[in-house]
This record gives sequence, C-alpha cells and structure tokens, in this order.
Amino acid sequence: MTITSRAVLIALAIAGAGLSAQPVPTEMLAVPGATNTTPSLAASGRTVAAVWTATKDGAANVYVALSSDGGGTFSVPRRVNDQDGDAGATTEQPPRVVISGSGTARRLTVVWSKRDAGSQQTRRDIVRMAQSTDGGRTFTPARFIHDPAFTGARGWESLTAGADGAVHAVWLDGRDADKKIAESAKQTGTVPKGQPPQAIYHGTISADGHIVESLIASDVCFCCKTAVAVDTRGVVYAAWRHVFPGSMRDIAFASSTNGGRQFNPLVRVSEDKWELNGCPEDGPSIAVDESGTIHIAWATVVNEGEPRKALFYATSRDGKTLSARARVPSGATTPGHPQLTLTSDGGAAIAFDENPNGLRRVSFIRVSRAGDFRQPQILSADESASYPVIIRSGANNLLVAWTSRSSTAKSTEPSVIRLKRIPTS
Repeated sequence: MTITSRAVLIALAIAGAGLSAQPVPTEMLAVPGATNTTPSLAASGRTVAAVWTATKDGAANVYVALSSDGGGTFSVPRRVNDQDGDAGATTEQPPRVVISGSGTARRLTVVWSKRDAGSQQTRRDIVRMAQSTDGGRTFTPARFIHDPAFTGARGWESLTAGADGAVHAVWLDGRDADKKIAESAKQTGTVPKGQPPQAIYHGTISADGHIVESLIASDVCFCCKTAVAVDTRGVVYAAWRHVFPGSMRDIAFASSTNGGRQFNPLVRVSEDKWELNGCPEDGPSIAVDESGTIHIAWATVVNEGEPRKALFYATSRDGKTLSARARVPSGATTPGHPQLTLTSDGGAAIAFDENPNGLRRVSFIRVSRAGDFRQPQILSADESASYPVIIRSGANNLLVAWTSRSSTAKSTEPSVIRLKRIPTS
C-alpha cells in the first residue's frame, strides 16, 4: 500500500469515529473493507465531485467525496443514500453526480440505480436521487426520479447541468414493456423472445427536486449506458445505443431546443451495422464545446479477418450530419467503454479500457481541434483497471478515475477507485 493510500484510509477511519479530518493528497478513494467500483466525476471550475459504489456484506451504498483544488485532494467520503443498501453496483450503471448553480444556490445532485432480484415479469428496477446544498455534508432523503409504481427494467442513467443551473437526467426505462409485449403477442400469436422493449427518457430536475420528464425514443438497446450534454445555448443532447432494423446496435443521439420538453427525431451517428441479438454493454459518450460542435465517442465491432471491438470518434456542427467516423488508436484489440471530455484548446480527450494480455488497463488519448489523434498513454499500473471516467478539472488539468483491483489473482484485497491527474499544458 502506498503512503497516499494509507493516508486516505486513515482519514476514512477518523471520519468513521466521528472526528474531523483535513483533505489529504489523493491517488485513490475507498471505503475500507468494501468493494469500491463504478466511479463518476463532475466538475465546476476547480470544484470536483467524485461518486462511486461501495459494497460490503452484500449491501451497496453510494459515496461522494469533494475536492476544491481540481482533484489534488479530496474530503473524506460521505454516504449519499439515507437507507443502508439502497443502491446497486453495475458497471454500465454507475451513480452519477453533477454540480449546478452557484454561490448559495449551488447544489450537488446524485442519481443511482438499484436492480430488483425478481423475475422479468415482476422486477421493478428503480432510479433514485438525492441532493445536497451544503457541499456534500448532508443529502436529502432518497427519492424516485420516476413513478415508483412502474415495473420493468430501468437505469443506465446519465446526468449533466446547463448554464442556467437546470439539471438534466437521462435513463433507459421499460415501463411500457409489458404493454408492447402483449400487443406483439396479439398481432403474431406468439410471445416475442429476447430482450423486452426499452425506451429512453429525459427528466429536468428543479432545485426543489421536482422532475418533468419526456420520452426521447423507443426501441433502444437494453443494457448500454446513456450520455447527456447541454450546450451554451441550452440545447440538450442525449446519446444511446439504438436497435435499428435487423437488430443493428448502432449509436444514436437526439436534441431538444426547449430544455428537454420535446426531442427531435434521432440521428444515427454511424452505420456501423453491428448486428447482435443481445446488448454490447458499452454505451457512448457525448460532449458539446463552446462553438456548438458535438463530440461523440463509442465502441463497435469491425471485421478484420475476425470480428473485433474498436473505438471511434466523430463530430457534428449542425446536430444533423456527422463527420466520417475516425478510429481511435489503441495498443490492444479489445478496447471499450470510452468516455470523453473537452480540452481547453478546442479538442477532446478520451479515456478507455483495453485488454492487451489478459489484464485490463486504462489508457488515454488526446484529439486535436482538427481531429488528429496523439499517441495513446497508459494510465494504470500493475493492476486490473476498468471503466474509466474523465473530466476537465480547472483550466490546466484533466482528471481520470477508474475501478482498480490487484493484479494478483489470489489477492483478497477489495477494489478501490484510482485517480490520475493529467496536466494539459
């Protein structure tokens, strides 16, 4: 264990005893004795919020830690959900956090999902939310972001905030699955097999927690995470993996010019034509820069003698047409789970995981404003590293977080959240 890691665990122990602790230089975040997974990051200037799931003795909880120096140091983690065990830990369904508002109106909003163990007919997967107005020290009691009576699968949530302080949540929802299955069975005489129908929804969350939701699209891929972004004009963009005719699992996005109340018809990002009767479990990432250019990164399959996964990147200046997809260079044949953020020079940065030799690692690559890729960099060390997230933290730094496990197969150490700051100048 490194000195920094030990310092973080000591601070956590002090917090557990009810004593105060000053932030310490942070290379990792963890709840001692728990399996720490599924991180997410959000930033507002040099203020950074990190959330993740910690599972111990079968109970999963969401934790948050705050940084005021761009991710150099973090406060002692605090539990977000008020009811112990009221969370889930699934790789494509990480908890999400956003910082919105300013001054005395600044607040943290966290959303997370929890999966029910019931059958497909009785399951009631839920998406929960809590907010903080005191810098993450306390949170409101958890509440649903949807009608609690809904059955079916839901989750794969994403979260962002606009310049006006409005918080936008996007998630997949199977509330109408039973109805659609019944209609299909009536028309064909047989119950359809495979994944139940799923739709993608948007919700605008007000400062008092009130939610106004809208349907974005139906017939979406069942188990890939969503992505959401807002540009400087307030246009909302949602991205997801769609099921096109022939069970083609390609990436789509849609925009809303009225704050998310209605969305325009979807746009197919690229005709990759990934035919799959199942879910890739690898959703897109989207961001919009100050000029209004949309940046999207995603994973798909290419045939190079045999099918293999690859990462691609594209941009759009009008929200209707996209540049030709550009393949993201990587050092392995199985890259996946790309997440992107914008850089101060008008370009982008993409973090992803890959598996060159049986041990997954986290890598990172910059994209210039002209769309040129720089040399990929490996961020993780001698560890099993997966599902990275990346943000810009301040003007001159990027911050990447991922789930880290010991590379020793027999190790009994629980996983932690590893952090890496990358100077951009």
